[in-house]
This record gives sequence, C-alpha cells and structure tokens, in this order.
Amino acid sequence: MVQRLYAGMSAEERSTRRFEQFLEGGLEVFSERGWAASTVQDVCRAAGLSPRYFYELFGSREDLFRAICERIGEDIRRTVRAAVDAEDRGPQARARAVLGALAQYFTADPRTARVALMESLATEEFRQQRHDLLGSFSALTARLMRPLSAGEPDERRLRLSAAALTGGLVELVIAGAGVPGPVADLDPLLDHLTALYTAAARL
Repeated sequence: MVQRLYAGMSAEERSTRRFEQFLEGGLEVFSERGWAASTVQDVCRAAGLSPRYFYELFGSREDLFRAICERIGEDIRRTVRAAVDAEDRGPQARARAVLGALAQYFTADPRTARVALMESLATEEFRQQRHDLLGSFSALTARLMRPLSAGEPDERRLRLSAAALTGGLVELVIAGAGVPGPVADLDPLLDHLTALYTAAARL
C-alpha cells in the first residue's frame, strides 16, 4: 500500500517529527517548571502540538519524562564513545577527553542536567532510572581509571573510588547547571579531575 504524503512527509515521518517536538518541549518544560508543576498542556504548548498527538505517542506525562531521560542517556553514551574513539591516546589523555566531552555536553544544554539529574528525583520510578544512569557512569569511570593505575588494580577499591568520584562529578554538573551566563574555562577543572582520577586509581 502506497503511503500518502502530506507536506512531503509520510505518516511515519510526521510521527517521528512530532515525537522529537514533544521531547524538546518536555525538556524545556520540565527543566523550567520542574516535574511537579508541569502539565501535559504545558508540554503541548511548548511543542506546538495538540494533546491528541501527545496521547498518540505517549501514554502519560511519566512516559514522556522517561523517554527524555532515555534520550539523554543515549546522547551521553554516544558522546563518550566518540571521545574514546576519536584518536589513539594514552590513558590520561583518554580520561581527560571523556571528562571534557561530558562537560561540553552538559554545559551546551544545562536543561539536560536539570532533568536527568535533578527532576529525576521526583518519583521512585524516576529515581530508579537515575540510579541506573549513574551506575553506567560509575562503570565507565572504573573502566577509565583501570589503565591509570600503577600495576594490577584492586577491583573492589577501584569500583568504590569510581562510585565516589561519580557522585562528586554529578554534584559539579548539577551546580554548573544552576549558574547563568557563559561557561568558564574548563581546562583547569579538567586538569584537576584527571589528576584526581589518576590518584584514586592508584590507591
């Protein structure tokens, strides 16, 4: 069966575009108003679409929030992979590149930090999704730290250090998301974090 085109797009393409509009609208609303004060109508106004289209794509406001956090998680994983694969680097340069890529991601759009790391504390289900996201951060941190250790690392201590550093990094990201204006030079911070990760890997 041949699909009919409207405005040069198939039904599937229009649905995909609306999905993206709702993700963007939801990101804007949840970061600006907070989860508790947001409504489906707010999201629809921000997306420029009707509630009819919202309920065709999402069963609830919660479904949209989860979809936004899943997209942020996918973007972060893609950002990290690109930083790791960009070129052949030594362990410290690779760790610094990944930290820099994450810093650039969150500072480029602070709304991502507000939604994925702050508003995700609103419900038990969202907190579990946040826990899973931070768990993947911690696992990534442990992988980055392993080559930084002098000799064979103690895996238990490495995982403990990775979890502690991940928590600290998340707090830095949250603090940065609340600071208006242009982002300060990240180089001194990245140098410090790389040295910190290296020292923790060698404990």
